[in-house]
Amino acid sequence: MIKTIASALLFAALALSPGTSVAAESGSSLEQAVVEMADTPAEHTALARHYRAKAEEARGEAKRHEAMGRTYGAGKFTQRQAMKSHCTNISNNLTGVAAEYEALAKAHEEAANQ
Repeated sequence: MIKTIASALLFAALALSPGTSVAAESGSSLEQAVVEMADTPAEHTALARHYRAKAEEARGEAKRHEAMGRTYGAGKFTQRQAMKSHCTNISNNLTGVAAEYEALAKAHEEAANQ
């Protein structure tokens, strides 16, 4: 009974704050605890929504860095290229992160439908 209540509270916290991950001093997080405890369709659905929100957040950051890379036009050519390359690399990395979050969301959706 206590595990069920704790699980419900953890999932509610995760569902209400999809972009937040609270890290404890030990290095584990609320997100990690919720993932480890997920076993019902509703819990997997909540995790899928959480990971979709994180994917959207990563895509937004990727777009921001892409736009920032386009703004480098002043200064020495080598500096411009270095900053543009920096922003492009971050954008590409974040696009990959978003794809990984989408894959996690899909896996939890599949688990919810089993």
